[in-house]
Amino acid sequence: MCPVGVRTSHSTHALETGVAKLWLLLVGVNQYEDEEIPSLQYSALDCQGLGEALKAATQAFPQKEVMIYHDFASKQPKLENVLTSLREIAAATQPIDTVLFYFSGHGMLDPSTQQVILCLQDTQKSNLIDTGLKLQEVLQLLENCSAQQQLLILDACHSGGMTLLGARGEVDPQLHPTPELVEMLRQRAAKRKGFYALLSCDRSQQSWEFPQLGHGVFTYYLIRGLKGEAADSQGVIEADGLYRYVYHQTLLYIDKANQQLRVINQLKKGRGDNSIHPEYPSQTPKRIVEGIGEVILGIKPKTITSSRHPRQALIVEGLPQSKTSLSLSKILSNAGSFAVNYWTVRGNNPQSDVRKAIQKCLLSESFADSMTNFTTPDAAATVLLYLRGKIHETEQGEAILLLSEDQIIHRSWLRKQLRRCRSQQIIILDCLLEPGSGKVSLRDWLEELQLGLDTGQCLIAAAGTLDDNEKFANTLLATLNQATQPNGLTAAGWITQLQVEFAQTDIQLYFWLSGSQGIIEVLPGKTLFSGENVDEKAENRKNFTPDKLNSEVGIDYTYLRDLLQAQRWQEADRETTNLILKVVEKQPYLDIPTINKIPCTDLYTIDKLWVSYSHGRFGFSVQNRIWQGIKDYSATDPMLALIIGNAKVAASETCIDFANRVGWRLRDYWLDYNSLTWEGDAPLGHLPYVGFFEPVWRVKVLGVWEWHSAIATANWWELCVALFTRIETCKIHSSG
Repeated sequence: MCPVGVRTSHSTHALETGVAKLWLLLVGVNQYEDEEIPSLQYSALDCQGLGEALKAATQAFPQKEVMIYHDFASKQPKLENVLTSLREIAAATQPIDTVLFYFSGHGMLDPSTQQVILCLQDTQKSNLIDTGLKLQEVLQLLENCSAQQQLLILDACHSGGMTLLGARGEVDPQLHPTPELVEMLRQRAAKRKGFYALLSCDRSQQSWEFPQLGHGVFTYYLIRGLKGEAADSQGVIEADGLYRYVYHQTLLYIDKANQQLRVINQLKKGRGDNSIHPEYPSQTPKRIVEGIGEVILGIKPKTITSSRHPRQALIVEGLPQSKTSLSLSKILSNAGSFAVNYWTVRGNNPQSDVRKAIQKCLLSESFADSMTNFTTPDAAATVLLYLRGKIHETEQGEAILLLSEDQIIHRSWLRKQLRRCRSQQIIILDCLLEPGSGKVSLRDWLEELQLGLDTGQCLIAAAGTLDDNEKFANTLLATLNQATQPNGLTAAGWITQLQVEFAQTDIQLYFWLSGSQGIIEVLPGKTLFSGENVDEKAENRKNFTPDKLNSEVGIDYTYLRDLLQAQRWQEADRETTNLILKVVEKQPYLDIPTINKIPCTDLYTIDKLWVSYSHGRFGFSVQNRIWQGIKDYSATDPMLALIIGNAKVAASETCIDFANRVGWRLRDYWLDYNSLTWEGDAPLGHLPYVGFFEPVWRVKVLGVWEWHSAIATANWWELCVALFTRIETCKIHSSG
């Protein structure tokens, strides 16, 4: 859980008037002279990018000194250079000054003394004490420094390069000094108010680098925060606020990466490919500070507009114009931050113009290449192409998309354009099937348009009928509307929601997702971390519509409402369990006959509160939708079915599938209650947890404790199904 901030007040006057001075010492090391120390890809870029961000954030501070050492700088990150600068800072600072020391590179433990060593370019692994920068020495120099505000930022527990599909090998224990780092910094923080230490990860974790970001994930969000996203309502960027922003964004990014992996793994399983990719371990940035104080780092810079928008979208409407496609354009522009071009195929527009519009969206100005020139791109170059028309196969066997009677797009031509595109792609085919259209297969279209595992590409397709040709588009729009919240919507998350929506319809959804370099965002998250303006909060309260807290048995739901409104998810979950048990006057757990007696009014009130305050992510009705999309009454393990019965095996398998999707299980293990995700960005359907059911049994088999057996899991799942059935009986829906 993200800790509470310690800031008491803001005062930038001394820095803005030049009375106080800001001292910045930044160090980043990619390549080491000693081949025994592994090279890193992004530490130097981290240092360079952070320096540029700090320069922009501190434009209003006339007195500052910046010392930067990295592989690409004129001064190299060698021990003598860094020590000289540290000693200069210690000797020259005044009490009113602020000092920031940043290091990105390897941290190691000296085997003989167990001291933490920051590895510089000329550090030798065989002689760490004499050739490395001892953290104890850094802290001693800062102790001798007069500056009352000190910030130490360490990104020193690197795993090395990481891609969305990259393997993670064994890590040298010497390259894992986090526990010692934490303890040493705690001791230092206890001695002085105004000392902050920010670490890229917590104990037993590592710091990851992602190619799409071009940085370590921790420093990437440090840079974004300093560019203004971590500023408060007055535009001030302060250390504690920066930490809380980086903490949230780092966790969210890795969660989205795992979400994308789950969809990719689903596709692999469907093809019989058992090379499943493991999910990524957590990286939770850590703050170490004692006492009350503040360290001001800058003021939100003025926004710098780019000459080329990194997110381009084209809506091609080849059927009679509908309000749905226009609404899609609006939400993609507003919530998706796309520069949207809406194209209606009508009149005398020549066919070449339609193709030209598609080429312009996919290829124009090669803006994906130009974006790589920036040290920190604010958004990955992404194109979204929505094509709505009739799919057909000619007598010659050519697959085509009919946009009008005389305007067509050949599948082979579209494939060629996609291959030339250098940006992430989101391609949506909204197709209409007509009688006599020949042998048309959307699966073939997706197979043909795929670009491979490494390319960031999302393909989504479905075919409607003449009777209901807007059902697919309406569902696309509904899921996008549900997702307009701070955390945004990834392509993987969108696919998952669409699977749930179409599970109980006659529409077949086809999809493909790939990308080993990063996450595909449909709706980028909004930075609401620093809190709303006071006036905005007052206006929100003024326009707030009170919740209907109806109960058939006189239950007061005010406290549950208040907990959910404050996003105190774990307390709200416990209160939900207490209230449901109170509603049916049953202790300590519910059985099926009791579940069937839960009053619909009370069940609706509880669900409505969860759905409303989670922006559609949590609630029993959300969980019911997920179950409706995956329920299966046939077992896939015939041998086990012979032993305990088909129904038991099918129920057990469905239960495990459901628990994996909503995040109650991780890597084949059930999570205990306190290990669930108590954040608003938890997986869809993660909360509320069914704590009013007796937990899955533990069964001792051959002396090994296991979480569950198939029979116990099936029996437990019958209770969940009874709850979902009650949801259906009461006609409770998450959109209601």
